[in-house]
Amino acid sequence: MDSGDLKKGQLTTLSFSKDPSAHFDLSYMRYDIDNDLGIELYSLVTFTNIEAGTYYLSQSLFCENSQDEITLKLNNTGYPLEVISTPTLEGDGGPQNGGYFNFSSNLIGSPTSDFYVSFKSPNDQFVRYYWGESIPEGSVFNIDYNTLPEITNPVNTQIPSNNFSFFSVEGLKNNDISNIHHSIAYGNFAGGNTSLSTSAPPNVFDNYIFNVYYHNNNIEYSKQLLTNNIPEGINTPAFDFTINNPSPQNFNMSTTGEATIYKVGFKAENSNGRDFLFHNIYGEVTPEVSFSKENLRMNIQQSYQDLTGFETLSLDTASLVYYNLTNAYKDILKFEITGKRYEIPAVNGFIDSFSKRFE
Repeated sequence: MDSGDLKKGQLTTLSFSKDPSAHFDLSYMRYDIDNDLGIELYSLVTFTNIEAGTYYLSQSLFCENSQDEITLKLNNTGYPLEVISTPTLEGDGGPQNGGYFNFSSNLIGSPTSDFYVSFKSPNDQFVRYYWGESIPEGSVFNIDYNTLPEITNPVNTQIPSNNFSFFSVEGLKNNDISNIHHSIAYGNFAGGNTSLSTSAPPNVFDNYIFNVYYHNNNIEYSKQLLTNNIPEGINTPAFDFTINNPSPQNFNMSTTGEATIYKVGFKAENSNGRDFLFHNIYGEVTPEVSFSKENLRMNIQQSYQDLTGFETLSLDTASLVYYNLTNAYKDILKFEITGKRYEIPAVNGFIDSFSKRFE
């Protein structure tokens, strides 16, 4: 009904005469180029059944990577020393004098911040950790590794059988005005893994965010949980869907179980393999989901000369997501449109996701 150009830092107004209580589709096109691979990506996103209002589209946040705001110079570490809790660091070590490791990373807060990191020495049975509060930027600490406290009660979380799995655990402190998510554990298992080990320090964190993702061939599952304790088991989400018609012209799928929002993705690439077009469609989950968005995509596509050869898009992925504490489509839709992360508001809240790939 109306369209406009998106410009960074500027408000784009779309106006038309309709019943104020009516619901609409909102679509935008994003363009990215990868100079290293020589490919161009066009991503069309459509949000269905939205209300009139103001929506802010945000770009990805810049992640600081200077890794020089806290340094731990560890000795008597054994060799090699494994960093357990964080994938973002700079470090070097060696076997000399019983083993040493120089660890550097960023502080989340500024000018001071709490900081957590854990390590595993080949000389020890258990993980050891460093916890510091209100650390000033630029701090350097010389530490005998054997004086760090041990975590003697690791928790193993069982998940269903899989071909690939990933998990991460973050620790939270109540009344932390910086709301820092301290990395406690993570793992990436290319061949699959059904037992995920977490060493959480006693009497440091009040709550935990537990994230897990796993898949079997083209079936993918994920769960995020805000909890007082590391879970001992994760179950498969209790919902499912069946694609009855994969065409974007007359798409239809049947769903079972309780879910909040769906995403259906279509894609195509040109003959030279350098231009890619994606169309992701978001909507509210009902027992029968139907839409026809092919004409919408074709009308928008006409404005882009590089996309003239994309006549048909094939079904790529479909997914359902359930939010147990905020199971209202329009509440979740605001986070999807703005690109902001949904924060689980209370302990025992969780997000379940189930998806299928059709490539």
